[in-house]
Amino acid sequence: HKVQTHLFDGYWEDIGTIRSFYESNLAMAVDDPEFELAKADFPIYSRARFLPPTRVSGANIKQSLISHGCRIHKDAVIENSVIGLRTIIGPNVVIKDSIVMGCDFYESEEDSTEGRTVPVGIGEGSVIEGAIIDKDVSIGRNARIVNESKREETSLEHPTCVIRDGIPIVMKNSEIKDGWNLEDEV
Repeated sequence: HKVQTHLFDGYWEDIGTIRSFYESNLAMAVDDPEFELAKADFPIYSRARFLPPTRVSGANIKQSLISHGCRIHKDAVIENSVIGLRTIIGPNVVIKDSIVMGCDFYESEEDSTEGRTVPVGIGEGSVIEGAIIDKDVSIGRNARIVNESKREETSLEHPTCVIRDGIPIVMKNSEIKDGWNLEDEV
């Protein structure tokens, strides 16, 4: 067999586990990341999208990456997190050390009544810490997604949210009701 190699001495991360995926994403949000996305001689461009800019209204955002088309409402707190496309974050929401994948669509008033009782996005007063929120998720008001009991794993009996490698993961297209608390479910 013919075998070839290519010497590579640049940035590389194995993201084959939930923990390594989580840590690699959050490492991009620090003030001086190991790999800079906007390096002048080698910038990394995301796919061209025709979305409005992100609108931030009186929120406190520290050491985070915020994608296009988001709406972040008054008194939201976002720290050390990655926020994906079209994410709607309600007033007084706290997101820390988390990855929010965003949405594939904007939801109209008519859409929000079809099949969901909670609109897509993160409802007022919710708290998300150390979690991964997959795409197109609806999180109601005053929900709490925090692994306070430090569980490493949960079974798939709870199809909306599981814990892997100690990280709560809200599954794609899930709906979390108003007042839902991870600690009550696991």
